[in-house]
Amino acid sequence: MQHRWIKENVNGDLKMIQFGVDVARAIFPDFHYGWLADEFKTRLPRELDFVIEAENAKRCAHIFRHNKKVSVPKIYDKYTQKRVLVMSYETGFSVARVKEMHKQGFDLKHLAQLISEVFVHMIFKEGFIHADPHPGNLFVRKTGPGARDVELVLLDHGIYTELPKDTRLSYAKLWRGVLAQDEVMIREASSDLGCDFHQLFASMVVNRKFEDIMDDKKKTAMKSRLGEKEGAGA
Repeated sequence: MQHRWIKENVNGDLKMIQFGVDVARAIFPDFHYGWLADEFKTRLPRELDFVIEAENAKRCAHIFRHNKKVSVPKIYDKYTQKRVLVMSYETGFSVARVKEMHKQGFDLKHLAQLISEVFVHMIFKEGFIHADPHPGNLFVRKTGPGARDVELVLLDHGIYTELPKDTRLSYAKLWRGVLAQDEVMIREASSDLGCDFHQLFASMVVNRKFEDIMDDKKKTAMKSRLGEKEGAGA
């Protein structure tokens, strides 16, 4: 249930964000992030509408309907309203509780791969992305005795982003540039995505210093590991 004061205070919050953007524009003429205020104006009201969140959850559940390792809470439409959301109770615990996962015998590499595949599918295949995937919104639970008998539970479907095809292609190009250590490709993809500082943008996406991304020694080591795997498979 939504706290009664949240919706009433949103307009004030939005005005403060707009004020901050206006001040930044006045002080820094090259400030090109005025779209932040418009983004908040669009996103916040939608996040406060639980009917929209219910529809997001149902769409997400439909996307992964054939994936037995992904679960989304069931929505009870009969009881759901704009400020009341009723859904099934889901067991599990946060993916941040590594000690608990070790205790229960999880295959952590398998779980990491599962999480990656889920979000890669949403980003590149569907273009419909859960935009708030912090550890509190990702639960995990065992479904059997095996280390890989796990299920990922996706919670909190209030914020989703729709990515058009050209954005998905540019984002794929960015990752190709990162993996190939091709700075020209990284710069082009960043520009296509509206980012002027390609080095900073790539570092933010990969969560590594740009110097590390472009390190030839690390590139050679990566190729060596891939070659060893291919040789083993042959």
